[in-house]
Amino acid sequence: MTKECGKNEQDIITDYTLFEEMVEIIFGKTGNNRILEPIKYQISKLNQRGIETEMKRFYKHNKMRLLIAEDDPRILELYRDWLKMAHQDVITATDGQKCLNIYKKEYKFAKINNLKRCFDVVILDHIMPNMTGVETASEILKINPDQRIIFASGHVRKILLESVSRINKVIEIIEKPFSIESLEDMINKNTLWKKFDEINSNQNIKTPLEKYRKALNIISQMHHK
Repeated sequence: MTKECGKNEQDIITDYTLFEEMVEIIFGKTGNNRILEPIKYQISKLNQRGIETEMKRFYKHNKMRLLIAEDDPRILELYRDWLKMAHQDVITATDGQKCLNIYKKEYKFAKINNLKRCFDVVILDHIMPNMTGVETASEILKINPDQRIIFASGHVRKILLESVSRINKVIEIIEKPFSIESLEDMINKNTLWKKFDEINSNQNIKTPLEKYRKALNIISQMHHK
């Protein structure tokens, strides 16, 4: 191989793309299956171990793990950069379907490895490609009914009503536009989450409309404080 490419052995074995090209030149297409496939398999195993090690490292620390879905890349970047500065582990998705796929993968990983949590909070924009925020929340809650979710929307009443109608559960909402500090405050204090959890767990509040009215009343009271 060194003659064919003019490189030394160290260059070849440390550059997989070059190695792949040399295998095809010398052994032809059949070399791909016979030589490269076993190597690719081992590389994929090593990559997976690296990913799992990194995930376990985050789980062991006291960092909050956040999954954020937002279709505006500028807002998504702002979320990620600010919240990472606040010492939080942030994973992002640009639409609802991608968010759901990430959640499924990480939830499965957490279960297999007996980890306590998947994400501390999932933050969802409402209007996104492929799946809306409410649709995404509905699917996530089917997987994990205890998952904390925050909607980010400029239409609080509409989203609140849609969520209780579709999911029969009131879900936290932060009204757009908002500052990142406000979002961080909501995440850390979790006051609204606790109050909404009381509504969701109260057996005497049976209909979605009752939940909606009580949740709206709580939001109104908090805004007037």
